Amino acid sequence: MSSPVGLHRVLEPSGVLPQAAWRLDPNPTITADEIRVRVRRLNLDAASYRQLHDKHHGNGERVREEVLGIIASRGKMHNPVTGSGGMLVGVVEEVGPEAHLAVSPGDLITTLVSLTLTPLLISDGLTSWDGLSEQVPCDGTAILFQRSIAAHVPNDVPEALAMAVMDVCGAPALVARVVRQYL
Repeated sequence: MSSPVGLHRVLEPSGVLPQAAWRLDPNPTITADEIRVRVRRLNLDAASYRQLHDKHHGNGERVREEVLGIIASRGKMHNPVTGSGGMLVGVVEEVGPEAHLAVSPGDLITTLVSLTLTPLLISDGLTSWDGLSEQVPCDGTAILFQRSIAAHVPNDVPEALAMAVMDVCGAPALVARVVRQYL
């Protein structure tokens, strides 16, 4: 039985939400209310990338290897040091018959939920990425749940720009909430 927030994808520890989980099931076979996305690019969270870059003294190959290792061992991009992940851009491949997210196969989307709760499977070994920037060209699959949020990438906006904009789209609302506490 599937869960609208992805509880059925949690492998360990049981009983926690996907973001709090150590490991998720990234199997690309979807349930009736899930959506599979063919991933084209990851955008690593700045804190996560900076931590990895500093740890490996700017060695892009080692950064790439560690990102691959994190994704392979956790079934998601969830940096165990920073607790952060990022977001992705990709093309919707399959929509389960009970999925209610307003997307269709072939749609180019960005996710507006963190990679820390998104089941992710990388199939190309990140061979197109030099490990020297937060944006990671790649091939793989990601699974979205009923409660996931995604936005369509406009046809006239380059993917890299769309990712940069969408990655910070929640910041104004967060700033407003924090500032309101002090007014």
